[in-house]
Amino acid sequence: MAVVTLYMSDRDSNKTFTDKKAADNYDKMLELAENVSLWIEKSIEGLSEEQVESIGMLVAENKDLLAKAIKAKPEILLQQDAGQETNEGNLADENVTKISA
Repeated sequence: MAVVTLYMSDRDSNKTFTDKKAADNYDKMLELAENVSLWIEKSIEGLSEEQVESIGMLVAENKDLLAKAIKAKPEILLQQDAGQETNEGNLADENVTKISA
């Protein structure tokens, strides 16, 4: 019988990871999403809570792509495969184990 070490997300107890770095990166992404959401909510009136959360997650999941666009290549955001440019924000499913409470 094999023993597998699982790392649980601090911010999302429904997700566990087999890699500590993946769990840490996921927690950092969720923290960024939360902070971006709060910033947007204070900055733009009239958005629903769902819209604010969706924008926060979009920014957090694509932070590397946005950084490239801000630095020198704004057109990168309009490319068809721009969402697949980076996987840093989108953790691979093989590192995620869903558990039920």
